Amino acid sequence: MLIFAFDASGDDSKPHLTVAGFVSSAADWERLAAAWSIRLKQDDIEFFHAADLDNFWGPFRHWQDRPDRKTLRENLCADLMDILKSHVYQKFGSTIINSAFQKMDAKLREEFALCAYSLAGRTCEKQIREYVATHFTRDTEFGVVFEAGDKGKGKLQKRISEDSGLQVTFKPKDFIPLQAADWLAYELNKMSAKFGEGSLESESQLRWPMREFWRYPPGPVGVYTPEDIREMEKKVEATKQSIDSATTTQRVSAK
Repeated sequence: MLIFAFDASGDDSKPHLTVAGFVSSAADWERLAAAWSIRLKQDDIEFFHAADLDNFWGPFRHWQDRPDRKTLRENLCADLMDILKSHVYQKFGSTIINSAFQKMDAKLREEFALCAYSLAGRTCEKQIREYVATHFTRDTEFGVVFEAGDKGKGKLQKRISEDSGLQVTFKPKDFIPLQAADWLAYELNKMSAKFGEGSLESESQLRWPMREFWRYPPGPVGVYTPEDIREMEKKVEATKQSIDSATTTQRVSAK
C-alpha cells in the first residue's frame, strides 16, 4: 500500500503558502520512521520541525547556546536527508502567492471552499492521482495523510470530497512521515520567497536542503502565478454559471 504524506508551510498572513510531501510504501515509511526516530534520539530531540531547527527553537533549544550548534544542525540534516532519500519515491508540492490569491472574488472563494491551503492541497491531491495512474495499476491501494493542525483543513476536505471523492486522513505531527513533509514544504516556501524577492537566480543559490530535494526524489512542484489564479477564477466562475443554469432548469421543469 502506498502512503502519501503532506504538510504545509506558511499561512494566509505570509507572502506564500506551500503544501508539499512525499510518497512511499507503508513498509518503507515504517523503516524510515524507525531510522528517523533513532537519529533524533541521538541528539535528545523529541521531534523534527524545520522552522524550529532553522532558529534553534522548540525541540532544538538545547543547542541554542552551544558554539558547535551549526555543526550539530548540519550533521543532523545530512543524516536525515540520507534516511529520507533512501525510503521515499517521489515528491509533490504546490505554492500559492497569497497576494495574488486574495484578489480572487471573495464570494467565489467562499462558495467553492477555496483558501490558499485548500487550493495547494487540492493541487497535490491531483498530482497524487496522476502519479498513481501513470505508475501503478487501477487496483493499487493508497492512503493520503495531511497534518491535522493546518488551518483550512475543513475546506480542503470539502474540496477534495466534491472534486474526486478521495478520502483523506488528518494526523498529528508525531506521525513521522509528516515531519519529512514539513521539511520539504518549509524549504519550498523559503525558495519561493527568495524567488519572489528576486534574490534567487540559480540552483547554486538554493539552501542546501532544497538543493538536495531538487535532485532527488523526482516529482512535480509548482507555483500558482497571478496569471494562474486569474485563469482559475475564470474556470470557477464558469462552473458557478453552469451550476446556476442547471439549478434554474430543474426548477422550471419541476413547475
